[in-house]
Amino acid sequence: MRELWSQVRHVVLDWNGTLLDDVELAVKGVNHACTRFQVPAVTREHYRARFRFPISDFYASLGFDLSQVPFAEVIREYLSFFDARVRYCDLNDGAVDFLDCLRQNGIGLSILSASYRPTLIETIEAKGLSGYFTHVCGLGDERATSKLAEGRVLNEKLGLAGHQILYLGDTTHDVEIAEALGWNSCILSCGHQDETLLASCTSPKVPGIRALLGSLPWQPVVRNGVRVPVGDNTLQR
Repeated sequence: MRELWSQVRHVVLDWNGTLLDDVELAVKGVNHACTRFQVPAVTREHYRARFRFPISDFYASLGFDLSQVPFAEVIREYLSFFDARVRYCDLNDGAVDFLDCLRQNGIGLSILSASYRPTLIETIEAKGLSGYFTHVCGLGDERATSKLAEGRVLNEKLGLAGHQILYLGDTTHDVEIAEALGWNSCILSCGHQDETLLASCTSPKVPGIRALLGSLPWQPVVRNGVRVPVGDNTLQR
């Protein structure tokens, strides 16, 4: 990872499950939809073992009959619960230290998310992170359909060679997007997919942002004159 960091000039971050610790809320939102459409509830473990893109496939795997209930209705039910509460989710441990360290060392930052862009911006603002990001890219509708298309637009805006960009995410889909765009990638195993689903990824894997901080080649963040510890350097391959 340290060799990789020597090339990186811009880090693109997924939001849900990567910077934002919203897995528990997502499970509750899915179960809200399950209750509405009479589908068996899921546990956190079941959710993380099944989560995938496209999102319609994920819901079908949970038992939603999308030939009888339109996918748009299922998503509306989920979002009616999730969007009202997402601003209260915590950031993942080490998120602000990670962003500070990158920014203080001249690394650009952007967001690429499958979230509905207005909700995404509102949540980023609620967390006090608006000033960190050059670009915030979310979807134009609420059905999580084309994250890759948004990634292509972002790639053109950045105007950098692929090896100068690192995408940090938490799903196999994030790895697929990075590969399609020619970017490097790194995956957190604490997010919306479990380690079994992530096992096929060839990208470096870390258990969380605090561990990823240990791979950075720069000095610890100084905040208000105090050095912030960067954590350990545990990396999974």
